[in-house]
Amino acid sequence: MSLLDTLYSTLTSNQLLAGGVGTLAFGSLMYVLRTVPEATLDVIERTVWTKVFVESLSNEYGDVDAFIEGRRLDFFSRSLEIKDGGLKTGFGGGWGLYEGTLFRYSKTKIAQQFTPYETIAVSFLTRDRGVVERFMEDCKPEEHRNSISVSLYSAGGRDGELRRRKRGLDTVFVDRAIKDRLVARFTWFLGAEQWHSSRGIPWKLGVVLHGPPGTGKTSLIHALASDFGFDIKYVKSLHGLGAAFKSGAKNDLFVIEDIDAITSGLHRDAAKGKGARGVDDLALRGSPLHEILNSMDGMQTPDGLKFVVTTNHLDRLDPAIMRPGRIDEAIEIGPLSRQSACEMFRAFYGRDGIGGYSPRTGAELQQMFSTLSAEEAQAALARGATEAREAA
Repeated sequence: MSLLDTLYSTLTSNQLLAGGVGTLAFGSLMYVLRTVPEATLDVIERTVWTKVFVESLSNEYGDVDAFIEGRRLDFFSRSLEIKDGGLKTGFGGGWGLYEGTLFRYSKTKIAQQFTPYETIAVSFLTRDRGVVERFMEDCKPEEHRNSISVSLYSAGGRDGELRRRKRGLDTVFVDRAIKDRLVARFTWFLGAEQWHSSRGIPWKLGVVLHGPPGTGKTSLIHALASDFGFDIKYVKSLHGLGAAFKSGAKNDLFVIEDIDAITSGLHRDAAKGKGARGVDDLALRGSPLHEILNSMDGMQTPDGLKFVVTTNHLDRLDPAIMRPGRIDEAIEIGPLSRQSACEMFRAFYGRDGIGGYSPRTGAELQQMFSTLSAEEAQAALARGATEAREAA
């Protein structure tokens, strides 16, 4: 007798066992029948609908939230909330129309955090990704189309957001060679993911801009972000730098201004007192220096990271910060050359006019050109050039 025959004989001679097996078989059959439509619906869900998820930490969240409010179908979605002084789409789900395409949305909140975390999921009844792309573009209010987002990060995480009007690189009076160098570097980096991957090199870019105050470092970063369409994540504290870097998206440019002035302890000598040597690593753990070294080039450094650091005192930074692999470009920005000063004079007064000239920062020239007539500015520059020659 085969094993199958034995099992069948045992089952038919024992009513209790037969009943149990029958119940199990029936339950299994019902489970299969129930999961078939669920699986079918899941296939339809994944093939017919196109989804986009927007998180409250993203720069687009507020725009999407407001845009849905004007396009949702009130008959199916009556949930509202008070936000920014007006009624907005409330939490829960609903339906809407965009360009004749039906969409459904779900707005949720996770409150078990220091800062409430919200998510909007929007599903469009189409396979056309272009509809989603146009939806996200149309979400932007007119005043946002000519601006960049600046998100602020402190030791506790994200600390607010503001918008700055875009400005072109041609409005920044920094020597042309410096602007060209930065544009070329960022252009190459953005298209070099595969180049880095094939060579086992971390795909990131770190730039230090250094030089005296008033030479245009901040303005240059602003214009660079505007031209490339970057959103700026402005780091106000080096504590938590790693967490800030990890929050970055492909379109984000991190900015750390006046890094040496944010906090002390960015040099090993400073960690143990002036003149100290051979500092033990334990003395650095938990310090801003330890945080920045591991964030710029460590296991937690994300792919695609882009950051720009500024300082007026490059010598105050530890050599470990400046080593290749952490910083890829160190660019000095000094007083304007004569050619750049002439371009700035022309932009302010609409004509050529500089005769004598001794190097000055862009901030000095801006103040002069904003308060003096063209003739007065020419005379002041000529006097300054004469005084500089006599002092030499």
